[in-house]
Amino acid sequence: MKTLKFVIYLFHNYYSKGGTKRIPYFSALLATAFLVYIHIFQVLIILDKVHLLPMRMDNERIVNYLKFALFLSPIVIIISLLVKKQDVMEAAYSARKVKTGSILLLVYIIVNVVLLFVLAALIPAEQ
Repeated sequence: MKTLKFVIYLFHNYYSKGGTKRIPYFSALLATAFLVYIHIFQVLIILDKVHLLPMRMDNERIVNYLKFALFLSPIVIIISLLVKKQDVMEAAYSARKVKTGSILLLVYIIVNVVLLFVLAALIPAEQ
């Protein structure tokens, strides 16, 4: 739980600047939910159960976006129940911990995206 709170804090700090500065908590929730989705996708690839995901290549793009949003909604809700906005706003970490955590989070994201692509490349083509 502490790790999840820290990850959301890091995303919140990142999204507190620029175009998303009005909705940093929501953006942090979505980014964290997307990381969870990547992990779910990785597990489904390993278990050869990718067909369980609601998105299909033959659907319209907007339909896939809606299905993706519906799929992510419960994940976002669960994360928001576990880590409240007030908890993130009141959290305080040292500058060194934030910098180290940000670097590790970036490396973690890159490694997981690369792993996802490697796993996806291993999926046999459907006939």
